[in-house]
Amino acid sequence: MPGFFQEHLRPLAGSAGLHLLMVAVLAAAALRWTSSQPPAEPAIEGYVVDLPPDARIGAPPRSAAPAPRPKPAEPAPAPAPEVTEPEAAPEPEPEPTRDEAAERRAEEQAAREAAAAERRVQEKAAAQKAAAEKAAADKEVAAKAAAEADRKRAAAAEAKRKADAEAKAAQEAELRAQREAALQRSLADEEEGVALARSGVMDEYRTLLAQAIERSWIRPPSARAGLECTMYVTQAPGGTVLDVRLGACNGDEAVRESITNAVFRASPLPPPRDQRLFERRLEIVFRPTE
Repeated sequence: MPGFFQEHLRPLAGSAGLHLLMVAVLAAAALRWTSSQPPAEPAIEGYVVDLPPDARIGAPPRSAAPAPRPKPAEPAPAPAPEVTEPEAAPEPEPEPTRDEAAERRAEEQAAREAAAAERRVQEKAAAQKAAAEKAAADKEVAAKAAAEADRKRAAAAEAKRKADAEAKAAQEAELRAQREAALQRSLADEEEGVALARSGVMDEYRTLLAQAIERSWIRPPSARAGLECTMYVTQAPGGTVLDVRLGACNGDEAVRESITNAVFRASPLPPPRDQRLFERRLEIVFRPTE
């Protein structure tokens, strides 16, 4: 039985709906026709009554009876209402079964989850894009900062190199000037010493040294007349004797030793009259007097 009702319920419902729609259309057409008819004029009904003879005495003669009114024209028949074919009522959608409702809910849930997943993917992609753009911007800023730092370091190194080169050039120029001045002084001193030597002042200084050594000399018994020995004396500023070497000498070993000892005993040697004549290494010819 439930199968029979389910099988014939839809056709029965459709037929009933169609009949109801036709009844509603006909009722609406009749109502529209009735409201469109003009109102009929009211008809006057009258009766003729014969008065008794005594009532008619003295009465004025009756006037002619009025002509009867024409009958009102019969109204034209109303046009027949247009009968339109009623539209078929849409078949009612069948109520979903429990399984179909569950399936629909599952599909809706799946659609919501898919939309949420798509939204998360888009948000993640947007976040990744923003992070990548920020990383690229940070990298560009860091690269610019590094390039600026390199430029500053290079500029500082170049400035230091130039300063060092200028300082070195100035120092070398100063040293050259000092060497040039020293050379000029040396040349001047040498020229002056040559001039002094030519003037006999240097010979006078050497004679003074020989006399000081001879005063300190203890003559040995083997010394003979005509003794002559060449001495090479090294002295410090102030005349202190540092070293003595004998060159050509015609005396024996005792004489040579006595002359060397005499030079050390004469230390410090007398200074020259002109300090420009001072020499660290002296060549003195020792010729003692008889």
